[in-house]
Formats: sequence, structure tokens, C-alpha cells
Amino acid sequence: MEVFLAPIASGIVGAIISAFGVYVAITNRLTKLETLIDQLRDEVERHNAIVERTYKLEADSATIWKRHDELTARVERLEQRP
Repeated sequence: MEVFLAPIASGIVGAIISAFGVYVAITNRLTKLETLIDQLRDEVERHNAIVERTYKLEADSATIWKRHDELTARVERLEQRP
């Protein structure tokens, strides 16, 4: 009976140690992945903020050019008055 007990106990202890090692490795990897995901999220938020600001600048620029054209037409009309 003792002949079979030692290998079985050794196998169980080895399996427990291996499972603990796998758990530690997975936990470590998940921590690194969460850190990377947080960094990527911050970068995406900064990018989106830049896109929103660029869109607003383009809209403002279009408004300014439209106003410029209106003022140019008004100046031309005023210059054509007798």
C-alpha cells in the first residue's frame, strides 16, 4: 500500500504546485494586460478629444470663410455705389 501512496502523494503535490504557478502567471499577465488596456483607453480618449477639437475648428473655419465671403460681397457692393 505504501508503494502506491508515495507516487500518488507526489503527483498531488506536484499538481497543486503547478496549479499555483499557473494561477500566479495568469494573475501577473492579467495585471499587465489591464495596465496596457488602461493606457490604450487614455490614448483613445486623447485622440477622440483631438478629433472633436479638429471638427470644431473646421466648423469655425467654414463659418469664418462664409462671413469673409459675405463681407467681401458687401464691400464690392459698397464700392459700386455711385
